[in-house]
Amino acid sequence: MAGAKVTVGNVEIVSLLDTPMEFPWAAFFPNNRQQDFDPYKDRYPGSYAGDGKFRTYAHCYALRSDGKTVLVDTGIGPGMGGRLLEEMNSKGVPPDSVDIVIFTHLHPDHVGWNRTADNAPTFSNARYWIPQGDWDFFTKPEVVSQNPHIGAAVLPLKEDGLIDLFSGEKAITPELTTYPTPGHTPGHTSIMVSSAGERAIITGDLAHHPAQVDHTEWRPGVDSDPAQAVETRSKVFDQLEADGLLTVFCHFPDPGFGKLVRLEGKRVWQAL
Repeated sequence: MAGAKVTVGNVEIVSLLDTPMEFPWAAFFPNNRQQDFDPYKDRYPGSYAGDGKFRTYAHCYALRSDGKTVLVDTGIGPGMGGRLLEEMNSKGVPPDSVDIVIFTHLHPDHVGWNRTADNAPTFSNARYWIPQGDWDFFTKPEVVSQNPHIGAAVLPLKEDGLIDLFSGEKAITPELTTYPTPGHTPGHTSIMVSSAGERAIITGDLAHHPAQVDHTEWRPGVDSDPAQAVETRSKVFDQLEADGLLTVFCHFPDPGFGKLVRLEGKRVWQAL
């Protein structure tokens, strides 16, 4: 099994587990029966809780590239038992070393550590990159009112003048590029890593359970555009399998590093 760090060319990727989470199957995958996932239990035991619930993980990733430290997402936060800051310090990525925070999307388990207890930016030396599509959607007054985490953890960053909005494919560093993967949210974005002839992708919430790499049509109830999410997932996973890229899943068992391969007629996520 891979440790907490991998290298892709000259880029170091550090896995940071904020916290594991558990949900009732029916609440998270309302269009599936729990029994649909049973055949995958032996292959992916880390995605099953002992009490019959679905287990997922709130991961963030620190990328060191071209002299910069880029943090992908900020987890679920302290109110839900998150331990991101402890993880960062123990793995040699102190919060004040972060130059850029980039969000795959603006759901609450991806923006939770944006602010300190006294409402200051947690990553005091960083700019915060937000997908334009998510900003446009989540900052609508009627959406903010239903998503209190936006007002608490996202809008204050604008007041502090720390936000950079982006869309499409945009270079973060010469080795890191944003890659639009919409459907889970309007602006959902993955991060492509390309360095010294090697490549990888950080997929955000393209999938929440490893069985979805085989059944791309299985979708969680939190996808904002289910049809687009399925289309995106299918297209991207087909390409990742064909290219053999290192694939990083924010919600898969720790540390989230693996590849999509074909075994016994099924596409599976093979952890490093």
